[in-house]
Amino acid sequence: MCGARAVLAMALVTLVALRASPVESCPPSEWAALMAFKAALKEPYFGILHSWRGTNCCYHWYGVSCDPTTRRVAEITLRGLTVRDNPYYNHTRTAGYMTGHISPSICNLTQLSSITISDWKGISGIIPRCITTLRFLQTIDLSGNFISGNVPWDIGRLTQLTMLNLADNHISGRIPKTLVNLSILMQLDLRNNAIEGPIPWNFGRLTKLNRALLSHNRITGSIPSSISSIYGLADLDLSLNRLSGSIPASLGRMPVLDSLNLKYNNLSGKIPGTLLASRMSHLDLSRNALSGNIPNVFGANSYFINLDLSHNKLTGFVAKSMAFALYIGHVDLSHNRLCGAIPRGPPFNHLPPLSFQNNRCLCGKPLKPCTHHHK
Repeated sequence: MCGARAVLAMALVTLVALRASPVESCPPSEWAALMAFKAALKEPYFGILHSWRGTNCCYHWYGVSCDPTTRRVAEITLRGLTVRDNPYYNHTRTAGYMTGHISPSICNLTQLSSITISDWKGISGIIPRCITTLRFLQTIDLSGNFISGNVPWDIGRLTQLTMLNLADNHISGRIPKTLVNLSILMQLDLRNNAIEGPIPWNFGRLTKLNRALLSHNRITGSIPSSISSIYGLADLDLSLNRLSGSIPASLGRMPVLDSLNLKYNNLSGKIPGTLLASRMSHLDLSRNALSGNIPNVFGANSYFINLDLSHNKLTGFVAKSMAFALYIGHVDLSHNRLCGAIPRGPPFNHLPPLSFQNNRCLCGKPLKPCTHHHK
């Protein structure tokens, strides 16, 4: 009986070892790459990298996920703003802070599909140039750090990429021409950097994009009309740049576009009537050099939660057709050269005086009553 029990015990040990080996093993080259990656960073408050010990990098290493079949590292996910939510790191600090740089050793993790190293505030240095050799990458999120340098010129090699988020850094240089080769890219976020130069003229080749956020940079040139060929684009933010020229009328014919923000640029010319006749709900054209009349094209399909045309050079009357819109919430027409009586009825009944101030000769509620001179 004792012999039988001993054999059964040995069998159970062997079975457990066989089942555990895929989880507990880690390719030595990938372990070494992660150790070099860890050595380049310093995170003093939560100690999340203290879990990176031993040789089992696929087992209980914070932020590291492996493919269960190949046991290769597939994802690195280190978010500074969410680490505090992990009960394992029960600290009073509200957000993480990490310094150092992203080591090129990360490029030895050849099966990576996702890199998220975001919101650590103090990570500096450049984006490793070799990152474009990681051909399985689908997600790159390095937002909320202190990264400088350029976007890798050959970023277009990452043809599996669906999200590129480099927002809130100190990245400079131009948008690489190869970016348009990312044919399945869905989210592009380059906000709050120092990127300069033009938007690639063939930006419309990014046909799968649903969000393109390029605000608060130093982008110059005109808005490429090819953007309007991106069928599923719902959110386009080009605000706080140095764009010039006219606004392509084709932007107003995009079937899915819901939010268009072009404020704080050097755009000129007339407001395309297509924008005001579209079905978008957020339109901000403020603080440009737009001129001419406000197109009188509002109708039953117009549904603006926010419509801001302030701080331009608009002339003529307030469009009377705004009264026929299905809904208009916030409107700002201030700091223009508009004149005449403000139409009555919705949405004008609920708008404050600030929505119309600093115009040439507007009158009527909510401003002063019109006199014979105004009519």
